[in-house]
Amino acid sequence: MVPEPVNGRPSHELVKEPVLNIMIIEDNPGDIIIVRKLLKSSGLLFNLTEASSLKSALALFTDNNFDIILLDLGLPDSIGLETLKKLQVFKVVPPVVVMTGLDDEDTALESLREGAQDYLVKNRLTSEIILRSIKYSIERKILQNIQKKNTQRFSLLSNTTAFLNECDDISLIYKIICDSIKLLLDNTISFSIEYTDDRSFRFSNIGQLKSWFKKSNLLTDLDIENQIFDIEEQKKEFGNYFSDGKLHKIGGELIDIFPGKADRDKSLEQERNIGINYTYAVGFMRNKNYYGGTIISCTEMIGDDDKNIIENICSQASISIYRMVIKKNLRISELSYQMLNQELEQKVSERTQELENANILLNRELIEHNIAEEALRESEALLRELNATKDKFFNIVAHDLKNPFTSLLGATELLFENIEKMDAEKIKRLAQILNDSAKSGYAILLNLLDWSRSQTGLIKINPERINLKKLLDENISEMQLFLNNKEINLNSEATEDMYIFVDKNMLNTILRNLISNALKFTCRGGSIVIRANISEQKVIISVKDTGIGISDDNVDKLFRIDSKYTRPGTDKEQGTGLGLKLSKEFVEKLGGKIWVKSIENKGSEFIFSIPLFTAPKPL
Repeated sequence: MVPEPVNGRPSHELVKEPVLNIMIIEDNPGDIIIVRKLLKSSGLLFNLTEASSLKSALALFTDNNFDIILLDLGLPDSIGLETLKKLQVFKVVPPVVVMTGLDDEDTALESLREGAQDYLVKNRLTSEIILRSIKYSIERKILQNIQKKNTQRFSLLSNTTAFLNECDDISLIYKIICDSIKLLLDNTISFSIEYTDDRSFRFSNIGQLKSWFKKSNLLTDLDIENQIFDIEEQKKEFGNYFSDGKLHKIGGELIDIFPGKADRDKSLEQERNIGINYTYAVGFMRNKNYYGGTIISCTEMIGDDDKNIIENICSQASISIYRMVIKKNLRISELSYQMLNQELEQKVSERTQELENANILLNRELIEHNIAEEALRESEALLRELNATKDKFFNIVAHDLKNPFTSLLGATELLFENIEKMDAEKIKRLAQILNDSAKSGYAILLNLLDWSRSQTGLIKINPERINLKKLLDENISEMQLFLNNKEINLNSEATEDMYIFVDKNMLNTILRNLISNALKFTCRGGSIVIRANISEQKVIISVKDTGIGISDDNVDKLFRIDSKYTRPGTDKEQGTGLGLKLSKEFVEKLGGKIWVKSIENKGSEFIFSIPLFTAPKPL
């Protein structure tokens, strides 16, 4: 498009100023004519492209580069600030001047917030206003782009430097540099050269060039990414560029960097096709003697600001690589030290092995002697403990068996000598005493028999299917005479049939002893409650009374055979204390545990649990 003439003279005869490509997005032809006249009278050199809708304007952005956009907010396919927002969505680069007939300060401020450079009211337009607005808008856009670019540079430098400072992989450092340059510069191809020793080098991160290699038929017989090249002249040339860590523009073409034969003309054509016009080199230190670096090929020349960023990044890379070399040398030194230390330890081990072998026999004999002595001491201690337990046990049994037999002897003697003088009521009372004494002695004998069988291992656990409710009822029935004599109320809360697998004799012994114990220590007129329930794969049974209770000091003595804790019942009933000890042993043989809750003068509750093996109810 030919620039518009100014004041009747061709634009090329005026002062040489750049021709501005202006787009006006306006659906009112009259307003377009006015804007064109104002632009002409302002003295600008311009090309004006018209679009009557947002859709047609966006289509024009594909093939044209505009310096500024004059935008009306009222279009057929978009109204208000949404038009400006849509331009931002499509990433329209030129500065936008909103030009509308609405004189509204809020709309003007909102337009500026959405990215517009200026806000012009159509009926106030003059050639001076539109000229000033266009020039200022373009300049502000340039400054904004510079500021944005500088911010991006600083962010890139900060992030890359931080990452390089923590990196401990040299190959990854090469990649980070190439990726950072690609973010910093548009239309850029970069790859790294690593010096493996004083003569050889290797290319890396050349993924961006693979299509170029293919199109140019270059190095088809070489694996560039994994090949180490021994080309001294090229290495020397690169060394001149890499040794100072500065960015240098290098002569020659990109093809000249790679070793091997190639079709030069065809390769140069491909370079131009992909926009390679300038080639640069920047180095970073590999170690004390060798250097590596990065080759950068780009469309435009690299400016000073971008040059500084690249050099700073490569400087940090040098520090990171040098740090890794130091760490590597330290690891090598540590390994050498470890090897020397291992050799020394081996020699010491060999020298001391003979002494250790000589001591082994002596130590073995000493250990065997100590083991034998320890076994003898343990056997003696166990024997003393068993004898003490036996003596304690027999003392308990002998003492407590005397009581029922004393009652039997006294009652029978009294009955024999005075039976003719006694009436029926006195005889009945003596008979009751005889019966109670016999049952008491019989209970002691049963516990004694069960205890002796338990201690000698004669008791075998024989689980069978039983009705727990029925077993509780049977125990209550057997105690009914004692209950009536002491006027004690005994209830079972197990009101429904409950079938389980358990050793019936063991469970019956436990229940008999706990119920007898509660009956013995409950005062006349008191009560006893038996509860049974299933909880978390266990059967839990408790016997709770309203008796005299047990002090905290004596609770721990209840289940121990080596402690003597017995006391007469509320009606002077005697006992051995063996019942609770036997109950504890049977509960543990069934895989459960037993415990007690008691408060003096308020009562006790003996509770035990055994694992649940339920049985189906009968049909």
